[in-house]
Amino acid sequence: MEEKEYGFIKEGKVFRKAFLDYTDKEIGEVKETEEAAMHYYTERFALAQSKVNEVEEKINGTENKGSYLMKVLHLKETLHEFDAIGDYETLYGRLNLLEEQLNGFIRQNRLKNLEIKTALLAELDEAVKSSEWKSATAEVKEVQRRWIKTGAVDDANKERIEGTFNATLDGFFERRSGFYADLEKMMKEKEANYQEFIEKAELLKEIESYNDLTEKIRVLKEEWRGLGRIKANVHSEFWNKFQAIIKTALAKAKKEGKKKATSGNKKENFESRSEFLNTLETINHKITPTENVKSLRDKWRNLGPVSKADMDKLQGEFMFLIDQIAEKQFIESLLQKKLKGKQNEADKERVRIKIIYDLLHRDKNELSVFKENLEKFNTSSGLDKLIGGKLELQERKVKVKEEILKQFKEKS
Repeated sequence: MEEKEYGFIKEGKVFRKAFLDYTDKEIGEVKETEEAAMHYYTERFALAQSKVNEVEEKINGTENKGSYLMKVLHLKETLHEFDAIGDYETLYGRLNLLEEQLNGFIRQNRLKNLEIKTALLAELDEAVKSSEWKSATAEVKEVQRRWIKTGAVDDANKERIEGTFNATLDGFFERRSGFYADLEKMMKEKEANYQEFIEKAELLKEIESYNDLTEKIRVLKEEWRGLGRIKANVHSEFWNKFQAIIKTALAKAKKEGKKKATSGNKKENFESRSEFLNTLETINHKITPTENVKSLRDKWRNLGPVSKADMDKLQGEFMFLIDQIAEKQFIESLLQKKLKGKQNEADKERVRIKIIYDLLHRDKNELSVFKENLEKFNTSSGLDKLIGGKLELQERKVKVKEEILKQFKEKS
């Protein structure tokens, strides 16, 4: 048996001698002579030395030394398994020294990181107090960027400081989200005010007197200025609609003025309107009327004047008929979407009745809720007329759908 300082040969096998806590290890076998085998595995030890030299040189040549700790620990865990004969104990001594140095460097670095992150947390606390959300968000994100760039702190402080930072950050973004959600809600509510204004402005088209019309336009323009701020593009859309209504109303008033000068007597006008209602009756007998509702409304408006009592009666009949025609066209559009082009007449009748039932049920519920809430309104502030109008409109919607349902059932 040949034996040297760091290895030996026994029964044709090459062994590395035990060192530190590691036992003797078989690393090969004698293929030619014992001397050649010992020489081969002794020479191989240079590879183990080179691995330690390499990591030591890299550590000495970089500022980010802590990143090599895992490499040193990996070498300590695996180097003893290397098939070579040599002074492993010295190599492990060097690795232990490197580990100690790196741990010291990391401790020092983490203390520095703790100082930096403590200062950043103080900056964040100040930044999140601002209600100037745009500038505050930019400042918060800059602190967040520097925080991420800063390395870890020691485990004893990690949970505390990271938890505080994340909680402060989450709280800021939650408050910001709440602010913008409230702002969006407020904008939507203001947009609803603009929509109500446009609907009110539509009544300009019913004013026949040019002088009365111009005065009403002046009043509405004053009201427009008090509607409040909304998104610029939406504001422009509503303004364009308002201007279009004004233009149409003025043109119509001028036309009506000329028409009055040459119009026939009210009796003839009454007959014309009555005939037009008969036409609407005929149209409404259809399950799916295709006439243009807007054109029918325009034609009705352009018929000559009648007495107020006659107009009240005729207007009620007109609204009941025109609403039915418009509602049937709406039902037909829903029907086409549900059937997706299918032409089975039985299916059409069944689905058509189902649709009107659903719409009628919805309107009855809305009417019931509106009546229940009537007592909550303060009519002393002049809202009684508005509320009465809305109640009348809701009741008419129910009556219109009840009449349509009756027609559908008779046809089926």
